[in-house]
Amino acid sequence: MPEGAVVKEEVLSEYELERGKPMPNFIHAHIELNIGTALRERYRKTHSVVVEVTVQFDRPLTPDVAVFAKRPIDFSDASPKETQVPMLAIEIASPSQPLQTLIDKATEMLRFGVKAVWIVQPTLQTVSVFTSAATPKTFTDGVVSDGVSGIELSIDQIFSAE
Repeated sequence: MPEGAVVKEEVLSEYELERGKPMPNFIHAHIELNIGTALRERYRKTHSVVVEVTVQFDRPLTPDVAVFAKRPIDFSDASPKETQVPMLAIEIASPSQPLQTLIDKATEMLRFGVKAVWIVQPTLQTVSVFTSAATPKTFTDGVVSDGVSGIELSIDQIFSAE
């Protein structure tokens, strides 16, 4: 290393170490709440919608939003990781998160039985949908639908500033 060179040392937060992904910012949290609220309002009778649940695949992964077939809530269940695979996983890109990392995570989840993975890119206001059966499709307006989970949500709801 050249004399006088500055070494940038990146210190990972406890959040990043625990979850294996960057800490969300305000926009990320706002969009996560938009999605979770809209999905729960629309699908509460037929699906269980949760945020930040760790699912045990080959390794534990924590989608921002996960949609499961409806199931009862057992408040005494203290399992640290979910073993049931969600039908839909939604990832919201953080500013410092490389897109390829999210694509790799989507591919891994699909391999383990998740029907669809949506990758939300706040800066571009797009949603890219990944399924095992088709090439990825990116939505910039209208209604996001993956054709396999039965879940739909409008771009306007996802990126609402209200």
